[in-house]
Amino acid sequence: MGEFILRVAEAEDADQLADLRVAAMRQSLEALDRFDPQRARNRFLKEFVPEQTTKLMREQTMLGFYVLKEQPDHFWLDHLYVRPEAQGEGLGAKALSHIKEVAFAKGKPVRLGALKQSRANEFYKGHGFKQTHETKLDNYYEVTPQSVFQLETATPQDFETLQHIRYTAMKESAEANGLVDHDKAREVFASEYAPDKTQKIQKDDKTIGFYVVLNQPDHLCLDMFYLLPEAQGSGLGSQILNQIKTQANTQNKPIRLDALRISRANTFYKRHGFHLTHSEGCNNYYEYKPKHLINGPSWQLEPARSEDFDLLADIRYEAMKEDWAANGMLDYSTYRENFRGSFDPAVTQKLMINGKVAGFYVVIRKPDHFHLSRLYLHPDFQGRGIGSAALGHIKKQADEQSKPIKLETFPKSRSNAFYLKNGFRLLEEREDENIYEYAVQVRG
Repeated sequence: MGEFILRVAEAEDADQLADLRVAAMRQSLEALDRFDPQRARNRFLKEFVPEQTTKLMREQTMLGFYVLKEQPDHFWLDHLYVRPEAQGEGLGAKALSHIKEVAFAKGKPVRLGALKQSRANEFYKGHGFKQTHETKLDNYYEVTPQSVFQLETATPQDFETLQHIRYTAMKESAEANGLVDHDKAREVFASEYAPDKTQKIQKDDKTIGFYVVLNQPDHLCLDMFYLLPEAQGSGLGSQILNQIKTQANTQNKPIRLDALRISRANTFYKRHGFHLTHSEGCNNYYEYKPKHLINGPSWQLEPARSEDFDLLADIRYEAMKEDWAANGMLDYSTYRENFRGSFDPAVTQKLMINGKVAGFYVVIRKPDHFHLSRLYLHPDFQGRGIGSAALGHIKKQADEQSKPIKLETFPKSRSNAFYLKNGFRLLEEREDENIYEYAVQVRG
């Protein structure tokens, strides 16, 4: 059978997801004499948030889904279901592995509850979850990261410590590749050492490694990544690399790096989705292309033109019609004319996929902030991470100019969850709109 892919759910998936949940839970609920399909459907639909829901897809078939909610100190796995006919293929295990990667990259545990009579108890125990407590009907579980770490920006005074870590981590591989001039290696590191671009990896108040990521116009360069030998093999390297991959996914940029030809690092990077692009001298060169929840071609920006009005108005209508209806606004012709009166190609950027306009955004640059006036994607392109990637591009510009981003949403709109998920905070709830702000990210 073909591999499955992950896609963020959309509002119109609600009924299909509810039916899938009922089918997957039927056996466990019948064992408790609590099988009430309508009650199960209603409970799920009442709490359904598309942005927190990830579908497991094979081609156009939904095989299962999970709901993962990030809390301040943990991730709550609210649902994980696979169609009965697709169970036994390892889909649940692969999805759970991905969920743990997401949580562990942020140093947070995953918590969940399972019906006592459900086979899910053995499934979660088999994947490292430990029972924490129980109620009359449910068992509760948790799996924690193998390693908890903190990141700190390096200082000039850290040079000797980091040089020692680099030497210790690289010694075996360097000598295996015939690189035995350690004094020269030290000189090269000294000439390239940039504390402001170097992240120290701290554990138990000790520096056990460091990495350097250079943000290039078209990619992220993982220039250095070293862990002391005693810190290797604990999963900590995977957690950090996944965190860097999350940054790449957000910015929609590949990650590029090199590794010595004779080095265990080659296996490590291949295992984490990096592909060998070429070899030169003693080095192999690798690239990781963002793919988590971004299935299909990458997007590009293109300035809007006056003649784009009708197309963009149609995209806006398709993206907004559900929100308008939910908020009691049904006079679509008026909204089109209002859009015509405010349409300014000079501040409008089209989001392009394979030469097709997938959506657009409007950013007004105020003296003290960016105003994100509009960000719309046609429904055909939603759920693929394009909106988050475009928002990441806007956030990067705001950070570079040390200005916050402000915006408004309808009170009843899926976009509220979208902006909260992408680092915005709710400033004010008004009768007809919510006000959000993204604060400037201070770089070390």
